Amino acid sequence: MKIRIAIITDIHSLGDSEKPEIRGDLAEVLLLRAVNRFNRWIKPDVVIVGGDIVNRCDDNQTACEALAKARQILDKLSCPYIAVRGNHDPAADDFYKIFERKDICDIAGYRFITFDDPEAPMFCATRTAEQLKRFNAARADFNGQIISIQHVSLFPPNASDCPYNYTNAEQIIAEMKKNKILMSVSGHFHNEMGLVQSDGLNFIGAPAVCESPFRYMVIDVDGEKVSATTDCFQLPPELGLVDRHVHTQLAYCSENMDASLVMKRYKDFGLAGVVFTEHTGQLYFEKEPFWTGDCFNAGLDGIDEKHNRMQQYFDLMKQNNVPLNSIGFEVDFDYSGRAMIRPEDKARAGFLIGSIHKLAELRKDNTDWQSVYKEFLWRTEAAVKSGINVLAHPFRLFQRAGSDVPDGIAKKIVKLLKAEKLAAEINFHSQENENKFVEMCVNSGVKLSLSSDCHNMYELGELWPHLQILKKAGVSAGDFKKILL
Repeated sequence: MKIRIAIITDIHSLGDSEKPEIRGDLAEVLLLRAVNRFNRWIKPDVVIVGGDIVNRCDDNQTACEALAKARQILDKLSCPYIAVRGNHDPAADDFYKIFERKDICDIAGYRFITFDDPEAPMFCATRTAEQLKRFNAARADFNGQIISIQHVSLFPPNASDCPYNYTNAEQIIAEMKKNKILMSVSGHFHNEMGLVQSDGLNFIGAPAVCESPFRYMVIDVDGEKVSATTDCFQLPPELGLVDRHVHTQLAYCSENMDASLVMKRYKDFGLAGVVFTEHTGQLYFEKEPFWTGDCFNAGLDGIDEKHNRMQQYFDLMKQNNVPLNSIGFEVDFDYSGRAMIRPEDKARAGFLIGSIHKLAELRKDNTDWQSVYKEFLWRTEAAVKSGINVLAHPFRLFQRAGSDVPDGIAKKIVKLLKAEKLAAEINFHSQENENKFVEMCVNSGVKLSLSSDCHNMYELGELWPHLQILKKAGVSAGDFKKILL
């Protein structure tokens, strides 16, 4: 019987003024990124939240409010999660008013038992005789594998360089052996203990997510076989990746974007740079005509100057000292195939991506898919020949319409991009990317542009799935300069 466990621990929301390396200011972003990545791609059976969700704080109300905010985010997980209290979290009475206390629970055929043990000197802990008896209780009516969870590191003495342990670790481990406990899972040691195996037992010490490179752990268990991998929410800085599709607070589709925060944080996530690419249609037109698609009828001819926010965009770029090559647009195209960007605005931009957001044929009551494909092809050709640098999310509108993309259509787009020497965007914002299309681009020499298309700050630089799809296409980091824009 198999189970996949994701572990995120030592979030330390609120931060520590004496330890700037503890990035409590990123706690919400990191939690949201974890939830999104776990739900969409890691797909664990259970998530363990290993304690120190907040940082020790004299103001208990503030700490509890931060704890409640963390719970709101974790509740978005698609799978069950188990949260244990850390030494920096509020007292047990307060902590378990917010998080459900799961002393023993069964998930995917495995039993989990949690401990909240008294602190001991030097940031260690002790397990009481009464708590030790809980191993017997957990085993009494259960024949499957049991996994124990606590915040403070637990491992056989001298088996790890971790400076923290239980004062009675040998006694705890003896009870684990007697009751055939498969694995112990801990947080606490920020540098990570990893997987320590000893005498048939497994001891996991997961890394802290609050310190760069913002790590988490995934454990795969198959019966008695345990494997552990550590990954990061930060991109490897040495890759020099640029997120070339970033929105601002001016986007109608923005959830919490802030250009000033983007400029402050993009390096935190391992990016070498960002490119702001605001929708031209959203800057020129009001919300309703943009979302309905009515603005694509007349295109630029239908602009009402009192609703034109283009200068606001350039002012925002100036206020945040955004360099020219990072000032861009996501250019919309009207139903006649004309680029919806004025020449004077285009001249002030350093980068352009183009996208087809609406098709006239898809607005009709009875969809004729051959007419849809025909319109898509000629309008995409017009976009590609308009002077843009990248074709954004080429097939998203088909996914949203519930249709697959015929191979013939994808091949024609690749051929068109190659002829015009344009890049194709890899984009996972609200879609899954097309593996075949990426492989076609790689094999045809069409450059790829990696883009988060972020509308929420947690998405900034979230290019992890992009790297996975490149790996599947046979592209190694050594090929990036040849393959990527």
